[in-house]
Amino acid sequence: MTGPRSTNDTAPGLAAVLGPHVHQVLSMCRHYTGHPTRIEACTGGIVSHVFRVRGEIGNVIVKVRGHRFAKIAHITTDPALIAHEHRALTLHHGLLPDLFPKVLAFLPEAHAMVMTDVFPDGRTWREHLDQRAATAEECTRLGSALTRIHHATTDQAPLRKGDGDDLFRAEHAYGYCLRACGHRALDEACHRLDALPGRQLILGDTCPKNLSLHGGRTAFVDLDNVHTGSPIFDLGYLLAHLILHHTTRPTLLHPLTAGFLDAYTLPGPARPWCEDDLLATVTAGVLLYRLEARVVPYPATAPPATADRLRHSLRHLLDAGPFTVPDLLNTAAGLVTA
Repeated sequence: MTGPRSTNDTAPGLAAVLGPHVHQVLSMCRHYTGHPTRIEACTGGIVSHVFRVRGEIGNVIVKVRGHRFAKIAHITTDPALIAHEHRALTLHHGLLPDLFPKVLAFLPEAHAMVMTDVFPDGRTWREHLDQRAATAEECTRLGSALTRIHHATTDQAPLRKGDGDDLFRAEHAYGYCLRACGHRALDEACHRLDALPGRQLILGDTCPKNLSLHGGRTAFVDLDNVHTGSPIFDLGYLLAHLILHHTTRPTLLHPLTAGFLDAYTLPGPARPWCEDDLLATVTAGVLLYRLEARVVPYPATAPPATADRLRHSLRHLLDAGPFTVPDLLNTAAGLVTA
């Protein structure tokens, strides 16, 4: 999900999504907004429909899951799966209330949640990165926040019953992402991730469109990808997007990455990031996933020629064998400086 952006009045959109439940949901919103004065669609949500409801005394976010993905209509889904995100948000907000929105109301019959609005400026970090570079302070804050999250969820039980976590990892985290481009090195990385000790709850979708960093506060949203896995996946996922958004600013790649990774302390045995070839491989896989966009689109972050050179360079790295995060950064930086 991305942060709400002001658009034309989209109340009919909310009504169309909620159907007969619209009055029930808006009635629940009124407890926190007062009389609703405006309803705005949120941009960027892939799976669920997301709206900001403004009122006389405050704003809330309404998230609704339908029978098809909101932005990829040919993909069908079970709207009842919003109950999983409800459990994930309730758990994470309870553990770290400063980092996650609070669920104010859950209406399972409407497949809807009402949540606090953690985008005080109405913009995601992705929207900021489309206009400027990340700052060292933001990267340090993200590394520290991700450390806190992984430490807090280390001993939490799986949220998906039975083998649901394994299926989710195979079909989504691995299938749609790391294995999407069909490279043998990324298939091996999936096996290595599963063989690591200390599997735990991870966020599964740590990308800039799901982050708010406004005003010194850090907030994570869109938790429908929470599953049991390795923290390295979250770390590489966020690092890949940090690189992706700075390929046209090569001098910033090393310092921003170092700030982020130095601020992160991986639970369990120490794994120096400079020498961590698994982290580097996962990061490269997520980069390819975004650049090749076979299933889930991600708006361009660089000119087409630069993106294409990065794609070819990543495949060359994966073909050549083990590489490190500094190798990956040097490759990305070389696209512009060469």
